[in-house]
Amino acid sequence: MSKQPSSNSDNSKAELSEQEVVSYLEQHPDLLLKHQGLLEKMQVPHGTGSGMVSLIERQVELLREKNRLQEDRLLTLVNNARTNEELSEKLHRYSLLLSTTGGIEELLQGAAESLQQHFDIDAVSVHIKPEYQSDDLQASELSDKTYSAIMDTLGNDSCSCHSELDDELTAALFGDQSSTIKSCALLALDAPHRIGLIALGSSEQDRFSPHMGTLILSRLGEQFSAALLRHHDF
Repeated sequence: MSKQPSSNSDNSKAELSEQEVVSYLEQHPDLLLKHQGLLEKMQVPHGTGSGMVSLIERQVELLREKNRLQEDRLLTLVNNARTNEELSEKLHRYSLLLSTTGGIEELLQGAAESLQQHFDIDAVSVHIKPEYQSDDLQASELSDKTYSAIMDTLGNDSCSCHSELDDELTAALFGDQSSTIKSCALLALDAPHRIGLIALGSSEQDRFSPHMGTLILSRLGEQFSAALLRHHDF
């Protein structure tokens, strides 16, 4: 009896699946180096157009893209490091000024000027709770009612940021400059007792966003509070 030809099912069993081919190539990445003739015949679609490019060209493109991403990440890290270094230097200068002031008046004026100059803030005002003010500590014209309203806006946190503060409160905080203020930060002084606050105003709407981090702002308030308590007995 003559030998019957193999069935189609037998042939399909002998064929490799696409996944098996992929797995084999992953396990033998040098396969195309050994069979360069096959490499010359292989082509893949270009990801950004309708043309075709060789596999080598595609690999080079992918490597370039990977390098670009790595360079972008490195640039971001460098920029972040530079920003942190600059911020650290500003905090250092601010701290030195607070530690070398000779009295309340010098402290209030020096702190405001330092914050404006080193941190690029358009308006700075210091407000002390009316009951704590005295002949040597006149830092605010706020009434008890206005002060309470501002503290309610601050909430329970040591600081808060606002891009839409009530016009009346903005006017109370920044006076003649209030019309230019689009966002502000409120920093509680001596946070547990809330003896007062520092108001930082900006003409930029997103400078002090409610969603931004407030760690640095809290540090600014804490440093000023410590300096204030050295000069005045509350």
